[in-house]
Amino acid sequence: MTKKAINLELLLYPFLLIITLWVIYWGEFNAPFELTRLGILPRTVGGLSGVLFSPLLHSTNDIYHLINNSFPIYILSVALLYYYKDIAFKVFFLSWILSGILTWSIAKNEGSYHIGISSIIYALVCFLFLSGVLRRQKQLQAVSLLIVFLYGSLVWGVFPMEEKISWQGHLGGSITGLVLAAYYYEPLPKSKSITQEITPSYNTQKKLDHLKEQYTTNSSNPIYYDYVKTQATEAKN
Repeated sequence: MTKKAINLELLLYPFLLIITLWVIYWGEFNAPFELTRLGILPRTVGGLSGVLFSPLLHSTNDIYHLINNSFPIYILSVALLYYYKDIAFKVFFLSWILSGILTWSIAKNEGSYHIGISSIIYALVCFLFLSGVLRRQKQLQAVSLLIVFLYGSLVWGVFPMEEKISWQGHLGGSITGLVLAAYYYEPLPKSKSITQEITPSYNTQKKLDHLKEQYTTNSSNPIYYDYVKTQATEAKN
């Protein structure tokens, strides 16, 4: 795959996700029933279906709910694909499912449906930031901190600050991201010693002994061998 194709892929998938969110948002105004009811209704069997659908739904009473979620999820998705192409889709899928299950488990059933993709936003921010810390990649930390800065309420979103904000979804997403970062962390291989002793083979040792014998016969100086090798309502989230 060419570099151009890879760059196109980085931009394409997040863009398709944003388009999907906005198409569904438009469809909510024309749907025969209120799509909010497809969100997560905590601790109910029927509400479990919201684990799949809630990230796709946003409040029709507040367009800024979707606007404020669109930019962060796009940037974070691009960063995820760029830095972790091999596991990007796994991380995104698990962030989607696990954050939803945690939201369903943490929140109380007060008759409110939890909707919005910000649970995944929190998951990706925590995943990228902790992964950057563990791998000492400043670029990842910078991306996450930029999102935190631009998405001002991100840090406080895991606390019950506002009644209509699903802090449970944010908390579930944050926990998910941290767990995934730890799970997919692979420590760098330990650097090997610059020198490493090699045990000569039997034939090699025999030749060395023979050379040593010849040398010591003609010289009073002893000889030493050192062989080494170098290895280098609705609760919005």
